[in-house]
Amino acid sequence: MLTGVISKANLIFKDAQERLSVRSTDAVERVCISIENLNNFLNQEMARIEKDPKLSYREKSNARRNAIEQAGRKLEVLKDRSNYSTLILDSSPGLPEASATEEDDLLKFMREREIRDRLFGMTEAQILSHFGESLFDGRNQLLLDAILNAPPGFEMLSESNLRTLRRIRAKTRTVKAGAKPQDAHTVADSIMEIFLLAKKELDRLRKEEFSGSRTKKLPSGYRGIGESG
Repeated sequence: MLTGVISKANLIFKDAQERLSVRSTDAVERVCISIENLNNFLNQEMARIEKDPKLSYREKSNARRNAIEQAGRKLEVLKDRSNYSTLILDSSPGLPEASATEEDDLLKFMREREIRDRLFGMTEAQILSHFGESLFDGRNQLLLDAILNAPPGFEMLSESNLRTLRRIRAKTRTVKAGAKPQDAHTVADSIMEIFLLAKKELDRLRKEEFSGSRTKKLPSGYRGIGESG
């Protein structure tokens, strides 16, 4: 019953494959699979209702509407369980990749600590005067990491400058990973669009079933009271 939604969701997924990172694409794909599972549930319920010989026409209509409403509740649960805001964060290409080996991690840590030792005693103004340009254009990635990874209580710059540097680091890593900076926003739009398509179709089916149950066709040749031939 959600064939049209699945078809549109697959187009959104294909578009994600072409434009987004692998992790972002995986996030969209998981949502598509959830909608397919919801469609399977709805189809099975409709088939069961249709085959039940004990149900009258109106009872079948009410049962179908209840099944659609149940699917709507399942959709909301899917949204909550998928926790798509976290899903979007996990799929963001700006996140740092794991180091190839523990040796690489240790070497990077030692180099960052050496840089912090050299900067020790310098004021914020002096650091910005000496390194500001290379920091804020993202060229000096090691210095950037050394400053941002300073232990709590030993921050070298003000919080406003640190926030700026965090954004620069995230953007730089995104570009290096070959992904687009707007990936996180785009995957959010894609996921929300799929959920909205499914909700809109379920609402349409429910209203259609409700309307159909109220306007059951009268038998051929039926005449109301007071009507003459």
